[in-house]
Amino acid sequence: MKRYVLWFISVLPLVFVVSCRPAAQPMPRDNRIPQSSPPFTAQGITHDTQERDLPQLADGPESTEREAHPVSNYILQRRYPRILYLNAGTKSNQVALTWDDGPDRRFTARILDVLKKHKVKGTFFLMGARAKALPDITRRIEREGHAIGNHTFWHPNLTKGNLDNMRWQVNETEKVLQGTVGHRSHLFRAPYGNLNEELVKELGRMNYRVIGWSVDSLDWRQLPADEVERNVLGNVHPGSIVLFHSGGNWNQDLSGGVQALDQIITKLKKDGMQFVTIPEMFNIPR
Repeated sequence: MKRYVLWFISVLPLVFVVSCRPAAQPMPRDNRIPQSSPPFTAQGITHDTQERDLPQLADGPESTEREAHPVSNYILQRRYPRILYLNAGTKSNQVALTWDDGPDRRFTARILDVLKKHKVKGTFFLMGARAKALPDITRRIEREGHAIGNHTFWHPNLTKGNLDNMRWQVNETEKVLQGTVGHRSHLFRAPYGNLNEELVKELGRMNYRVIGWSVDSLDWRQLPADEVERNVLGNVHPGSIVLFHSGGNWNQDLSGGVQALDQIITKLKKDGMQFVTIPEMFNIPR
């Protein structure tokens, strides 16, 4: 009995210390790529060192969060026709080419080169974190006459959050745009196109035009150029808003969309289509 008492007294301090140790805290969210990730290569170029430090999409690539049948957006457009725009109708031959998730180092400049070659203007919905990281490319987009829209700061799925988070995402991005190109934007596109009525109403109160699309190139599926071309040309119509991506997750290869762009523009020009920015399509002051 005496031996047992002595043993109990000897281990009691250790038990007390362990029980008083604070619970483990969750790690803060970090959008950088873990250092153990393998490099991504496209066209023989290793983008490991170039892309690891670029802010990533908070809720992952399009394939993880995109709703398969966003019929709800068309219903929302009918309810809020002065806030949410998915197309411009078929009365004119205008087409708006738009890009999400940029800027980045791999694809945005190549897209701008093609647009410059054809003297076509587009609309780029930029992530605030990436615009902040790559101010030179952001300024090039503005300098070459393209329209710029707000695509949140970190690219979260807004339908999973609250209005306070949405307002922060939008306002932080506007601070970056104001400081980089000298003006704010009144255009907004939701990451993944995911919206609900509460978000649309609040964005309207914030004086934004919420821009969707009517033609999806599906370049985010990393399709080859010929498939991206068929997706666009097989579905485009007068008044179309066409969705492409000028950036993605670090390991996504969006080369198919870039390579298809030259032929898409060439063939649509032959059909008599006129390329305009979103502000031009809907007479929105820049």
